[in-house]
Amino acid sequence: MATVNVTLSLSSTDLFAKQAINFTETDSISPAGDQMIVGRLVTTGSGTEDNISLKALDGTNDRAYVFIHNLSSTTGEYVKLGLCGTHGTDSASGDWFSVLGPGEFLFMPVSDMQDIDIEAAAGNPVVEYVLMEKAAA
Repeated sequence: MATVNVTLSLSSTDLFAKQAINFTETDSISPAGDQMIVGRLVTTGSGTEDNISLKALDGTNDRAYVFIHNLSSTTGEYVKLGLCGTHGTDSASGDWFSVLGPGEFLFMPVSDMQDIDIEAAAGNPVVEYVLMEKAAA
C-alpha cells in the first residue's frame, strides 16, 4: 500500500499582538481508492473555466485528498477554484471555494465532489494537481 507523508507548519511571532503561534502537524496517509491523478494544467485565460475531470466521488464513504499549486510567480495571476455539481459540467457562476495567488497551494480532504474548475484571473498560470482517493471508512 502506498504511503504519503504530509507535514504542515504554521508559525508567527507577530500575527497576534500578545501571542506567538507555532503549530506543526504531521500525518501519514494511505491512498487506496481507484482514483489517483497527477497532472499539470496551463490555464486558458481570464473568463474561461478549465476543468480537471475526475471520476465522481459521490458515495457516502468516497473520500480523497487534493493538492493544487499555482506555479505562477507573476503578480495578478491568481486562480479561482470551484466544484462542479455534475460530472462534465461547469461550476456555477461565482461558486468558488478557493483563490490561489502566485505560488500558493492548498491541500485538503474532500468528499462528494465531481470535477474541479480552475479559472485564471489574468495570464495563463500553470497549475499542478494531485488527487488521491482514500480507502472507504
